[in-house]
Amino acid sequence: MKRREFLKASLAAGAAVMLPGCRIVPVKPDGSPEPVPIDMMLEQGARVMWCAPHPDDECFTGGLLARVSIYWGNPLYFLIMTHGEGGECGLDRGCHPDLGAVRGQEMIQAAKRYRATLQHEHFFNAPLPVSSFPNCEELHAIWKRHKDPTQVIVDAIDSFKPDLLLTLDPTYGATGHPEHQLTSRLARAAAQKASHRIKRMYHVVNRYWALWLIGKADPGPVTEVFDGHLPATYKESCVEFMLRATHLHRTQHGDMSNVREYPSAFAEVNLRQVAL
Repeated sequence: MKRREFLKASLAAGAAVMLPGCRIVPVKPDGSPEPVPIDMMLEQGARVMWCAPHPDDECFTGGLLARVSIYWGNPLYFLIMTHGEGGECGLDRGCHPDLGAVRGQEMIQAAKRYRATLQHEHFFNAPLPVSSFPNCEELHAIWKRHKDPTQVIVDAIDSFKPDLLLTLDPTYGATGHPEHQLTSRLARAAAQKASHRIKRMYHVVNRYWALWLIGKADPGPVTEVFDGHLPATYKESCVEFMLRATHLHRTQHGDMSNVREYPSAFAEVNLRQVAL
């Protein structure tokens, strides 16, 4: 997860407030009523895939992911495209043998915490500073030189056979990181190409008002909101489970401490159901 300045701006402003007009009653992509909300699908045993570019991105939707696998006990699959080697090492002792290897181990532990199957790829992760990040088209070209990222996601879908596919928004991607945007676009293309037919795909959208004020929020609409205060275990809510799991990403202490400092910003997961 990058672009810490935008995340901090959102959190510091108490960004648990959604914009007026966000829909609470679930609707389909065409705006018609959605009679089966996402938690009802989970109660019925839905298999869920989370597709994201970076280790630690699961915090954006961790409350919902906890509900999938910890509360309902459903199969959960993490497809993570990079090892985050372009980021920062927040460990005083350093990251050895390298940051990507350490973050890979952190992601293994996070997947275990969520009881998820992990597929962790080694696509290029743009190095800091943020100002040097390639755009989506350039990143796609770089990734394709490694292997076809769309086909990687297609193969994962056809193997795991999810009922639900979750990813970030393709326009801004929660933080403005082009790898968030690219992975989202690839995930939708893969869902349309795969032999297995996914029942629903959702974009996780960041619509907190502080980001909206500075023009950095994901676009609407929001078609459903998942309540992270629902239980994950008998003693903690879904958002509490997610917050505890962020401690596993020790190298990303700066970003994860911001998440933990403002839990209300992650207590509701804003979703947009996507037409496939």
